[in-house]
Amino acid sequence: MSGSLTDDVPAGSAPGTRAFELVMSNHISGDAKLIPSEAPGCAPSVTGNGPWDLSIDYLSTTASASFTVFVHTPAGWQYWTDLAVLPAAPGWTTAKARLEKVPAGTDRVSFGIALFGTGTLKTTNYALLPVPPDPLPEPVDPGQPELTGSWEVLESELPIRAVHTTLLHDGRLLLIAGSGNDGNLFAAGEFRAVLWDAATREFTEVPVPYDMFCAGHVTLPDGKVLLAGGTQEYPGAQDGPTTFEGSKQSYYFDPADDSFHRLPDMAGAHWYPSLTKLGSGDVWSAGGLDEKAEGTVLTEMFDYSSMSWLPQAAVPQTWSFWGTYPHMFLLDDGTMFYTGGHTFGNGLPGTGASIYNWQTARMWDVPGLRQKDLRDQAGSVFIGPVQDQRLMIVGGGNTETNEPAISLVDIVDLNSPTPSYSPGPDLPGPGKAYVNLVNLPDRTVLASNGARHNRASDVLTAALYDPADNQWQSVPADPVARNYHSTAILLPDGRVAVLGSNPLDNSFEFRISVYSPPYMAADRPRILEAPKRAGYGESFTVQVDGEATAASLMSPMSATHQTDTNARLIDLPISGTGNTYTVQVPENRNLVPPGPYMFTVLDGAGVPSTARWVWIS
Repeated sequence: MSGSLTDDVPAGSAPGTRAFELVMSNHISGDAKLIPSEAPGCAPSVTGNGPWDLSIDYLSTTASASFTVFVHTPAGWQYWTDLAVLPAAPGWTTAKARLEKVPAGTDRVSFGIALFGTGTLKTTNYALLPVPPDPLPEPVDPGQPELTGSWEVLESELPIRAVHTTLLHDGRLLLIAGSGNDGNLFAAGEFRAVLWDAATREFTEVPVPYDMFCAGHVTLPDGKVLLAGGTQEYPGAQDGPTTFEGSKQSYYFDPADDSFHRLPDMAGAHWYPSLTKLGSGDVWSAGGLDEKAEGTVLTEMFDYSSMSWLPQAAVPQTWSFWGTYPHMFLLDDGTMFYTGGHTFGNGLPGTGASIYNWQTARMWDVPGLRQKDLRDQAGSVFIGPVQDQRLMIVGGGNTETNEPAISLVDIVDLNSPTPSYSPGPDLPGPGKAYVNLVNLPDRTVLASNGARHNRASDVLTAALYDPADNQWQSVPADPVARNYHSTAILLPDGRVAVLGSNPLDNSFEFRISVYSPPYMAADRPRILEAPKRAGYGESFTVQVDGEATAASLMSPMSATHQTDTNARLIDLPISGTGNTYTVQVPENRNLVPPGPYMFTVLDGAGVPSTARWVWIS
């Protein structure tokens, strides 16, 4: 490669008084950096272990640039880390990043921008400031489980880096790591998954045929678990931190033999795709990075009847990049809604949220979403029965800019003739990304876990949202701090299992937390008898020990990266007295895509039963 460095270039409208320019041409490998001199008085001194907010004003003709940090210890100067890949910036732009910690013994820090591709980079106005601590949330009395619920941290720990979690129709959980975000395991070809029995707390190893790390997954109508995409290659030494190459591979997991089975490949490669089940039982998929580590614009369709992916020409295409793990939910008319939630970086252009007709490949902006570029690692979920067609997006941040995460909550009513997001009540406590949202059978929503910054600054808060009064109630927090790669799953008995966390130092949290909502401390109705299968529009009879004033179906969760686009609670009309009740399944398959569901009833106090499995087909 060749290049040139110039100082004292005109700073233009940037706030700095002195600017530097780096021009790179004929790049082959390596990088060049614009960072302060190592001399005392140039590279700033630091005390303590952080965190610090760093900022630089820059112009760049290329996105091949990263926010880089060097540290000085008694051993001398050494490279420490790259905090973010920076987008191209034709006008002066402020790059912000947070340095959470430095090695022991660090007394000075030098930071700047590394250029690792052909282009021109200008910088000015470098700043490093200590971060004031977040205000502590109001404490919640942990001694009232009948009012706020309670947490238990299990003695048994995860044997793998569980990133993907699916509840199977037999009550076990399929936990998949693949390589688990560990480049050494990827290089060694060590890909892992286990089955976890939450009742016995036993783990069973499952052979994994390829790297399912960052695949998409969903429960099929027959209870098998479809997996698609994943990791074909980790970033190279000179690549950015999110330049993973996607895979085309696809498998299904069969709980009948506890094995993965090969399916035909997808039409294209996807790393971080979303999979949303349709009323037909087919599966829509899009989003993620392709085999070149670039955002894919390819929309895919899995045909359930043939257990194969349709060719590209057979699927309506928008030729739009939906982002990575886009939060895409099926609506009652068969269209879909993109909430604005996703993983990594800014939201989509326009309003950031949209209604999408996959059959015609048309999209319409939905207005009202606040801070659309701070919805990275947000949580999205239907609130109340899916018949209400109301969705909520909670919190979020921005992995690339690393601005502090937000506590904003926006709610949209898609039954409205002109849908628009409206502000909901803010999430209690500091703002956070990596929010795990879970529909509970009493029709509230649990929001737990999260962090203020990119895989750091964990926020130990939790709250329950009640759609009936549009309010949050703070509850005790998960005792274990969790952020990136954590998952939360509703269990059939009504508890919530929370697993994993993968902080910035790439360690992993192996402890398992279980939340018991307030209803677990109450006298609960019991389902004595219910059918194992029911059809659309059909009524069926159930026997209940206790009163039953409401009934519902809940989809078994399949979550990763704060995303389960198929999570929903379906209201079932109920009638009867004494111990015998009749409930009816909706005729609309878009409300209840075929497959196994957890069936529960509520008593007059809103207390739910333990679930029974019912197949809808």
